Formats: sequence, structure tokens, C-alpha cells
Amino acid sequence: MYTEMFEKTNTQFEQMLNPVRKAQSTMLDHVARITDFQMEAVKHYSELGIDNLRALKDVNDPQSLQAYVTKQTEVAKSLGEKVTADMNEFVKINRGFAEQLQKLAQDGVTAASEQAKQQTKQAVSAVENASASAGKDAGTGSSSSSSSAKKNA
Repeated sequence: MYTEMFEKTNTQFEQMLNPVRKAQSTMLDHVARITDFQMEAVKHYSELGIDNLRALKDVNDPQSLQAYVTKQTEVAKSLGEKVTADMNEFVKINRGFAEQLQKLAQDGVTAASEQAKQQTKQAVSAVENASASAGKDAGTGSSSSSSSAKKNA
């Protein structure tokens, strides 16, 4: 009896933890993707800055200064495009994460609803069995008491 109760409790506990585990896994994957994205962005921006400093180091006359300044407009344009692309990618990653969490929540609600329906059916069945059993017992007891009453009369 207790073994069945513990097994049922463990099963229910596992069912309760599965959505939490899925959410944790989704969050961990999201953090990993964001971290990879940020590491790549830092690497790119660092290389851009170092390349720019190297180009500045080579400035030693008016002509090289003119070339450096001209190149800075190209660098600024390239940087603006990269920042825009990175922001779009960041939004895309976060949107995908939000969609995954929403799907997990919907799945959780559906599973909880199904479990509630199943438990309701089990409870109704148990009540019906108990009332049918009580009705049989009451019917048996009343017929024997009524036959005893007839004998006494």
C-alpha cells in the first residue's frame, strides 16, 4: 500500500519537474547562445579597434594623416552596419527564446489540464464506486432488517 503511494507520489513529482527541467534547459541554451554571440562581437570590435590603432600608429606625415582620416569614414560606416546587424541578431535570438518559453508554457498548461481531467475522472469513478458499494451494503442491510421485522410481526 505504501509502496504504491510512494510510486504515485514520485511519478507526480517527476511530472511536475519535467516542465521545470525543460525551461532550465531552454534558458541554459539561450545563455550559451548569447554568450557566444557576445564573445564574437567583442572579438570583432576589439580587432577593429586594434586595427584602427595600428593604422593611427603609421601616421607620420600629412598624406598618411589624410589617408587615415578618409579611411575613418569607411570604418565608421562599417561599424554602424555591424552594430545594426548585431542588434538584429540579438533581437532574433531573444525572440526565439521568448517563443520557446511561450511554447513550454502552453505545453505545461495543456499537460496540467489533461492531468486535471484524468484526476477528475478518477475521483468521479472512485465516488461512483464508493456510492454503489454503499448502496449495495445499505440494500442488503435493509432487506435483512425488513425480513426480520416481518418475522417479528
